[in-house]
Amino acid sequence: MGVTIHFEGQLPGEEEYVALLREVEAFAVTRGWPVRKIEEAEIALSRVIDERSVDYLGPVIGIKVLPHPRSDPLPFEFDRHLFMQQYCKTQFAGSDVHIEVIELLRKVAPLFRELDVFDEGGYWESGDRSVLQGNLDIVEAMIADAIRKDPTARGPLRLESGRVVDLVSDRQSESRNDGA
Repeated sequence: MGVTIHFEGQLPGEEEYVALLREVEAFAVTRGWPVRKIEEAEIALSRVIDERSVDYLGPVIGIKVLPHPRSDPLPFEFDRHLFMQQYCKTQFAGSDVHIEVIELLRKVAPLFRELDVFDEGGYWESGDRSVLQGNLDIVEAMIADAIRKDPTARGPLRLESGRVVDLVSDRQSESRNDGA
């Protein structure tokens, strides 16, 4: 439900990968964002390619930053072919953080063969803060309405993975437990 930035792309080679790490880390450090390098021998990544779910299992490298305590982490996780597909929800961090994430994606975009970005806030395409703020406000109103209609609903909540969930409801849990 919350405004999220989806992005995917493939780096041409090791030189661009090293440059990306340098750019992302420098950008994050100047903003005080926590940074963590990623180097896993084997990890599972769930992806959607050509509208099909595709799981990747293998080595993963990259870098992950946290733009704001109320946003998703911003991961640049690459498989063995230097392909990545990720997202970052900024709904609860505000428009300034959303714009900074887009700014970082624009900064690293030239390193990719092609970087595809789908911005639910509309800022990537428009560059218009008022469009972004309007989309953030619409989703905030939808979440508030859902909470009003369901007194058991609460959110946002951060999962163990670091991802942010808009809201959860005890009614949803009861429905799942009843087999509905």
